[in-house]
Amino acid sequence: MLVNTTDGERRELLSEWLEEQGVAARPAALARAREVREALRELLVANNERRPGPPAATELLEHAAEKSRLTVRFHLRAELAPLADGVDGALGRVLAAALGAMWDGSWSRLKACRNCHWAFYDESRNRSAAWCSMQLCGNRLKTRAYRRRKQLA
Repeated sequence: MLVNTTDGERRELLSEWLEEQGVAARPAALARAREVREALRELLVANNERRPGPPAATELLEHAAEKSRLTVRFHLRAELAPLADGVDGALGRVLAAALGAMWDGSWSRLKACRNCHWAFYDESRNRSAAWCSMQLCGNRLKTRAYRRRKQLA
């Protein structure tokens, strides 16, 4: 997943992800891909907080969709497909998948962790998951809150 091509600890996997997509990227294209990744992350954080995405992020994604020249293709089923090649085409495929998730209702389950901002799929029955993992981020936040309460007592 494009959004998880950085682990929050300065490890950058975006170039490797693009290579897996069959794309070699120059620095300017990598910068555009990072902007799209972070705009998608902002929308996923907004999903977790149950609020609309920031206008700047949605504008950036709309511009990226234009650059990828998304169009409808009728194969076995109708789908959005980018006409652009390279990085713009790879980003267009991600944006088409995001739109598909919005259309099929699964988008609201895609979130970014409140702690580390790692993207995850909320499989909870009531769609209330807030962390990528209870064992990692959930435990860390609950432990910090517990220690703060103990210090105040």
